[in-house]
Amino acid sequence: MTAVKAKLSVILKADDLVVEESTDPILWQRVLAAINSRSSELKVDAVGDNSPPGAGLATGSAGSAESAVDRMARQIGTDRSVVEGACSPMVDPPYLHLDLHCWEDMRRQLPPRGRSAVAPIVISGTLLALWLRAAGLPNPTQAQAQAVLDTINVRDANPSRGIDRAEWLQSRSGGQIVLNPAEISKAVRLAKCFSTKDWAGWTETVAS
Repeated sequence: MTAVKAKLSVILKADDLVVEESTDPILWQRVLAAINSRSSELKVDAVGDNSPPGAGLATGSAGSAESAVDRMARQIGTDRSVVEGACSPMVDPPYLHLDLHCWEDMRRQLPPRGRSAVAPIVISGTLLALWLRAAGLPNPTQAQAQAVLDTINVRDANPSRGIDRAEWLQSRSGGQIVLNPAEISKAVRLAKCFSTKDWAGWTETVAS
């Protein structure tokens, strides 16, 4: 009889929404060790790996980038080709190249002001934060989010204000942009709306 080797994975969920999934054996060993020891901390020394986040993703590595794009597509609930068409993820700066058609459709479907309006920096910051997270790279900065907007010749005159108004994003020291874990479903929804060019229901999403 041929032995079947089980594929183990770690899945992070917010209610029924899959926020992130990893099949990294080092990660699930750390999680398993923490559960067995009833600890809330992952012990890096237990597996002998002190590498920083993203150290395993080689710059320009086609295989690593490919799996990261798949993770992002799975997280936002769409196909890999849709994500690639909307923002062309890559592991080198500026990390994303926005699609002008997706941008123009967003502007046509959303009002310029009001609760359902979305600032330019919020679009680029949200997509960038989700992508870098999927790729295992550090959190983005406002400057990096602006660089993504530069790919379609757009600038945000008040980036800090835009980020402060987006409850799914948070500002940190050094201009960092991080995802708010309590509101990550809205970040995922925003990314899907932008990628699919379908903003139906966005008003209800931000009102919830």
